[in-house]
Amino acid sequence: MGELDQKPFQAACRRMFDGEEADIKAVELLSLWHEEIKDPIWHPFKIVKVHGSERQMVNEDDEKLKKLREEWGEVIYMAVETALLEMNEYNPSGGYTVHELWHLKENRRATLTEVIHYIKRRWKTNKRKR
Repeated sequence: MGELDQKPFQAACRRMFDGEEADIKAVELLSLWHEEIKDPIWHPFKIVKVHGSERQMVNEDDEKLKKLREEWGEVIYMAVETALLEMNEYNPSGGYTVHELWHLKENRRATLTEVIHYIKRRWKTNKRKR
């Protein structure tokens, strides 16, 4: 969680550049924003009251995020915003990504029960037969 998705960066750079230059620019841009997200000094969040409870949301008026949206478009902005929200949810003080067990078929976090059933099934199939 908190890892940037490469696909939006590659797609945006392919629209703006040709061939190998697009791939190089995508990697550079991805690396730049990965470092920005990890920076503990930069905190582009605001606290908003939603139905009586306070929530942290990404501040759309942040200068870096405004510039990103203007230069590279909505898709890359959304990828960065998603990574920021995930990083803030899972590790707000550390500034590094956290691994999460994921249910790929349903595109959501896996529950502990699902993980235990998966491990149990894998263990049974790998068990040596006598």
